[in-house]
Amino acid sequence: MSSLTFTLKSSPAQRIDCSLLTPDLLTDKSVTDIAAIELVTGNSTERVDSLFDILGDDASNIKFVNSTDKLDFIGRNMTLGKISVDGNVGGYLGLFLDGGQIEVTGDTGVYTACEMKSGQIKINGNAGEFVGGARPGYKNGMTGGIVIVTGNTGERTGDHMRRGMILIEGNAGDYCGARMISGTIAVLGKVGAHLGYAMKRGTLLLTQAPSQGIPANFNDCGSHTLAFLPLLFASFAKLDSKFSDLESFSRVQRYAGDLAGIGMGEILVKI
Repeated sequence: MSSLTFTLKSSPAQRIDCSLLTPDLLTDKSVTDIAAIELVTGNSTERVDSLFDILGDDASNIKFVNSTDKLDFIGRNMTLGKISVDGNVGGYLGLFLDGGQIEVTGDTGVYTACEMKSGQIKINGNAGEFVGGARPGYKNGMTGGIVIVTGNTGERTGDHMRRGMILIEGNAGDYCGARMISGTIAVLGKVGAHLGYAMKRGTLLLTQAPSQGIPANFNDCGSHTLAFLPLLFASFAKLDSKFSDLESFSRVQRYAGDLAGIGMGEILVKI
């Protein structure tokens, strides 16, 4: 068996909802049945075979080729298998992901890993705003799993994040960890303004101090040697990421906040 591959025929004029093209929904379907599936595009629908050339038959390993940022909802509600994307993708990649793997070679749009529950997403590029966040009007963002971004993330990374881990090899935008309830966000590069805004709990782990300083509503708790950090770095060893090669450290400067709320979150900066 070979990977079930969807190659976009041409750049679409409207956005395409790809939520029906997951291993969960395509297993046991014939190529003929898959070709006849109607996808929402703009305010109408089109058959899969009118949008994509289809090759292969292994629905547990799906590939999107020649992808663009108009392909939305890739991997929605996925619980098993793997999806690989060659190119950019649109919004809501991995929405409600509850297992399996998604890997993108390109950039992603807004709400990547939105309300993700389990599994792993790796983005070999940049991610848009609200990575691991919650949908508008909802209070719980990502609740489990691992997101790896080799580039930069936009504003509000981890907004309303409840559990799980976001590893950013590049820079994070403004309001990183805003309204965070729990979980871990680690950043190798720089972070923007308003770090940890309205943060309740959770950990923001930085390898370098923010250029604009720690927000005033975080209390400096002094330097600490934290035994859990080497264990955390040991868990990175199995990942395909720069974090797996990062030299372990346990000595950090710890800041507690946001003191405008319950103040049980923490920013840890490598010393």
